[in-house]
Amino acid sequence: MSQMHFNPKDISNQIIYHLTPHPHPHHIRDKVSRYLYMNPAMAELLNVPKGVPVEGKRLSEIKTDTSEFFEGIKKQEERVIQKETAVSLLITANFGKENRLQPYIFDIHPFFDETGQLVGTLAEARQCQFFSLLDYIQGKSPKTLTPSLLNTMLTQRELEIIFYAYHALSIKEVGEYLNLSHRTVENKLQCIYEKMGGHHQKGFRKYIQDSGLNQFIPQHLLASSIQIID
Repeated sequence: MSQMHFNPKDISNQIIYHLTPHPHPHHIRDKVSRYLYMNPAMAELLNVPKGVPVEGKRLSEIKTDTSEFFEGIKKQEERVIQKETAVSLLITANFGKENRLQPYIFDIHPFFDETGQLVGTLAEARQCQFFSLLDYIQGKSPKTLTPSLLNTMLTQRELEIIFYAYHALSIKEVGEYLNLSHRTVENKLQCIYEKMGGHHQKGFRKYIQDSGLNQFIPQHLLASSIQIID
């Protein structure tokens, strides 16, 4: 059995006091990616069962189904330790109790003990939010993505067409993405307008924004990945 490298003195009481109730997920790992500390928010994000000890273990040992994906995070932690500089990652993975595929930003920093010795890494995660440049200049707040909708009168195919049409793709481009003919896309858009209470494109964008459909993304467009944010 490998020796546990957890030492409470590596982490000050002030840091624990600050991070434990923090709403954002945080964890601290040693130089070989073993957990020194994980706050409740991170345990919930990673869907770690309550009561399961994490100190001295790697994520792949706690959740074996993440072992392959975990290697990508570990490589970036090694980079943080070697260069003693922070890195931000956009990680799209199955998070939370719902095990839902969604993007999170992980800011990973080198972590030092109170004597100035490099112990490992400190990571903070926050749900990735999006908004367009138009939303920005209109003073709107960024929103999280919505990959699934409940109680909608729209079919999945109609939702896909709405996604591309709302983001200003032409009918021809929408057809190419969805492998549909120009005429089929036009007919489906007409059906969408009628379901929205109109018979033309006027008011389409406002309806999408008012109903929250502007944050919808088809599930199949999301894929597990780890990307460095420059």
